[in-house]
Amino acid sequence: MKKVALINDLSGFGKCSLTAAIPVISALGVSCHPLTTAVLTAQSGYEHFYCKDMTDMMPEYIDAWKKNEVSFDGIYSGYMTGPAQIDYVNRFLDEFLNEDTFLLVDPVMGDNGECYKMFTEEHLDKMRLLIKRANLITPNLTESCMLAGADYGKLLEIEDKDKLFEQIEYIAETIKKNANDNLEIIITGIRVKKDDSTYIYNFALTNEGNYKVCTASIDKSFSGTGDLFASAVCGLKMNGHSTKNAMELAARFIFKSIADTIGENLPGTYGINFEKHLGYLMKEGM
Repeated sequence: MKKVALINDLSGFGKCSLTAAIPVISALGVSCHPLTTAVLTAQSGYEHFYCKDMTDMMPEYIDAWKKNEVSFDGIYSGYMTGPAQIDYVNRFLDEFLNEDTFLLVDPVMGDNGECYKMFTEEHLDKMRLLIKRANLITPNLTESCMLAGADYGKLLEIEDKDKLFEQIEYIAETIKKNANDNLEIIITGIRVKKDDSTYIYNFALTNEGNYKVCTASIDKSFSGTGDLFASAVCGLKMNGHSTKNAMELAARFIFKSIADTIGENLPGTYGINFEKHLGYLMKEGM
């Protein structure tokens, strides 16, 4: 059985980060081994939450795993509380990343044109260095603009879909040019309006070509969808799927889960009913 190290936070409520990654990747037949960056009572979208930063424990993880002579077929990094944690992730990669190890980096820094509270310019600079080592990254549109030094606000002003995706392709190519020649990029959560409807696109720049996948948009935001998408892509890639196919299957999985959740009228902070649709991933992805 393949093994993946998961470097991410653990939130008691919100169905995100490790509570999303572990069940999804496990369902795809891959063994999960978490390195926790922070422990939260609930994801930060909740009105009341407490966060325990686990930076001081990260070197203990690395040293203990090294002494136990463990190895990984894949590594997937997500939320990090600051530049110090990115340094530890690089130290982790020095110990456990080799030419046969698949590395997925989800550069969690912001959304909807805004940075998260932990964000600093140093954080961005170190994230740009981290993705140089990755095989695949899954930024949302905000994070893509941050990595490429592009203006998010100007993208929102583009009404023509073809021109919009020309700019998004340019942003992806800029990120790749500044990272490594083999890097693949999936830019997630691109909202496109057509007539009276809104659609969600994911755009992939891959070594085989560039691709888009589209699903209908539901006028409500839910916690954890980006984490679930990246987790599904990670597990599918570990099972040998192409990036294009992994993106398509992950997008369908998310859409099915959101559609199921709408019927229960749950608050967006709670997350989505992805558990009911793990069977779909197992059927299509194993």
